Order: sequence, then C-alpha cells, then structure tokens
Amino acid sequence: MADKYKIPAGATAAEYAQARFGGPTRLLERDVTIGTAAAELLQNNPRRVAWLAQNRGANDISTSNARDVTTGVGFLLAATGGAQSMEVDEDGEAVTYDRYAISGVAGNVVHVIEVIRV
Repeated sequence: MADKYKIPAGATAAEYAQARFGGPTRLLERDVTIGTAAAELLQNNPRRVAWLAQNRGANDISTSNARDVTTGVGFLLAATGGAQSMEVDEDGEAVTYDRYAISGVAGNVVHVIEVIRV
C-alpha cells in the first residue's frame, strides 16, 4: 500500500497518514455511558477517517446509524470487550455518519477512538 501513496522508505506513521489522507490526523478518545435510552456514540463528522468502539460494560449494546435504535436491533456490540470499527477505505462515507447505541441495562461504558483529518 505504501507504493500507492508514494511513501519513502523509513517514513513515519505521521508521514504515511498525511500522504494517505491529504494532511495530518489526530485522535479523539473518550468514554460514553450507554443506558436504556438511545444515546449518541459518534456525532456526524465529515473529517473522520476511522473509528473504533469497544464495549467495556457487562451487557450487550445495540448500535445503528438510526437515531431510534432499540435493543436487539442494529449491530451487536457484545458485552465485556466486543468491538466495532469503520475505516474510510473499507466503509466509505459511512465512517463519517452519526452512530447511536442502546442497551437493555443502564451504565455500560463504551470506549471510543476516532481518527480525524485535521
């Protein structure tokens, strides 16, 4: 893949990211508590090129791009370490969209990392 972006031998990850995404990137990292009402896991951001979410809670979580996500609908973010991710090369523009989450039990923490083109 390095040849595709004309990266010189020995280049750093920062140089690679700059060539791949047309400029530097930075990480945004936070914890989001998910309960029994739909909550925003990721806010729409057209500058996001990748994200990763890991469920640190003891209960399953459902995620979706739909604001009205309900438990048992959408994608499963399994309890105690389940993870989801999107990356622009694989998932296209969908990586930039809002993402919502809900659980049947309150108090689940999801750790979220976003890669943002700055």
